[in-house]
Amino acid sequence: MISNVAKTSVLKNAVRGLANASACATPAAPVGGYSDYCIDKTILSNRIIVASAENESLISRVSVVFRAGSRYETIHSLGTAHVLRIAAGLSTKSASQFAIIRNVQEVGASLTCSVDRETITYTLEGTRSAVQCTLPILKAVAVEQCFKPWEVSDNIPRLRLELATRPPQLRAIDLLHKAAYHSRGLGHSIYIAKYNLDKISPETLQHHVQENFTGERCAVVGLGINHQDLVSFANCLDLGAQGCAIKPSQYKGGEIRSDKGGQYAHIAIAGEGASLENLKEALAFSILQRTLGAGTYIKYTNENNSPFAKLIPNTIAANTINAFNVSYSDSGLCGALISAESDKAGNLVEGVIKTLKQAEVSSADFERGKRQTQTAITLAYESGSNGIVELANSAVLVRCPISLGQILKELNGITHSDVNSAAAKVARSNLSIASVGNLSCVPFLDEVAC
Repeated sequence: MISNVAKTSVLKNAVRGLANASACATPAAPVGGYSDYCIDKTILSNRIIVASAENESLISRVSVVFRAGSRYETIHSLGTAHVLRIAAGLSTKSASQFAIIRNVQEVGASLTCSVDRETITYTLEGTRSAVQCTLPILKAVAVEQCFKPWEVSDNIPRLRLELATRPPQLRAIDLLHKAAYHSRGLGHSIYIAKYNLDKISPETLQHHVQENFTGERCAVVGLGINHQDLVSFANCLDLGAQGCAIKPSQYKGGEIRSDKGGQYAHIAIAGEGASLENLKEALAFSILQRTLGAGTYIKYTNENNSPFAKLIPNTIAANTINAFNVSYSDSGLCGALISAESDKAGNLVEGVIKTLKQAEVSSADFERGKRQTQTAITLAYESGSNGIVELANSAVLVRCPISLGQILKELNGITHSDVNSAAAKVARSNLSIASVGNLSCVPFLDEVAC
């Protein structure tokens, strides 16, 4: 059993197929399957949305995803989503922890749990036969938790280890959300606070599950599996139809500093971005991210033609600026993540804020950003692991599963004016900034000319 902090991608697998003797033999599908596929969709009577696609992959994937991430925690249950991720694979009403691990590994399958601010996802991966015979285990892990007190308490050392090994860049992004949304909704951390480690009881976990693991907040998605088989599986999930109301998060803007000392400073800066409700605007912000400079695609080189890359001093030190963009169901953030030597951080912060406030991108940067966005989206869908994530998010967050063809069609319609409008939205918003590390030379937000 593996649990992930966030949804991660894997390297694309490639295979070389052998041709049959027949001259008209059909070429074998790639190991990861085809990326452009038709999506079948069914909404069940209990409001669960079922979406599947046949991508002809050698590996089948099925995900049960709930809108139950950290943003849905209450003031008394902060950190529950993190504990739920760690608790995935513990004993359920129908299977012990040992039985779950043994039966999954025996057929060579993989069962993982991942959490972000909006979703908790349980994903089963394996050959088609392996997935078919282990679907009951996926059901048990996803909806039949029992949270035995001794098993939950046994995982507290693992929680402490994850808190201790968080990279500072991730800490900066986490604090950025807290600054942007004032510790409410999307401002909740995806990690449990140290002071709350002993306070998340099995009753708290069960309450969070009952409130959020409901039919209207659930999607069952699959790649490389028959749609009717998936519908039959989803019909077996015992979930209530409705849960508590979803409160939208409102972008506010603000500043949080966490002075930890050391040689480097890590600063996340962002303005208001786009929500997933408006696909066109969300794609415009994706282009804006790569227009500003989302890093190089070539190892051991610097990308010298993006606005952010031109701000980096020419030294051997590991100073980096990467554009940052994330879209949620009702809001979003767009900005930059800086990691730099402490004495150079101040100039970089001022340069990044000045760039974000320009509210305009050049034609050359727009064309480059659009090409890079198209490549990034296509590569993401070529990976089966990323493909199931995209399908799950679109199904559960906007209730409309989106295929690669639909996204690329919408992307082709994005104009230079659309991206400039996205840049202007960032420039108009109150910026949010979060800093971690040696902050001796990092200016406060009110000290930087905006």
